[in-house]
Amino acid sequence: MKIIFISFFIFISSQISAHECILQGTSAEEITIYNTCKADQKKQTPSKNLNNSLLKLKNKELKNENKNLKNQLLDLKIRLNSLLQRVDSYLN
Repeated sequence: MKIIFISFFIFISSQISAHECILQGTSAEEITIYNTCKADQKKQTPSKNLNNSLLKLKNKELKNENKNLKNQLLDLKIRLNSLLQRVDSYLN
């Protein structure tokens, strides 16, 4: 009996590490393994959601930074054009 439980847990742990839940048959044992795999995947989902939320936040921060840098570049372009006009006016 112990061997059955040990092999059962080894089989479950190998499926958990593979992150694929595939129903192999219709026996009670196989359905239990499948359900356990699905339950473990649901437990891991919050960490994925957290990662996605952090990535969205980082993406938003980067977009804001990009917008600020574009504004700074535009300001620099305007200042350089102004300086160029002054130099042209002195030369002419």
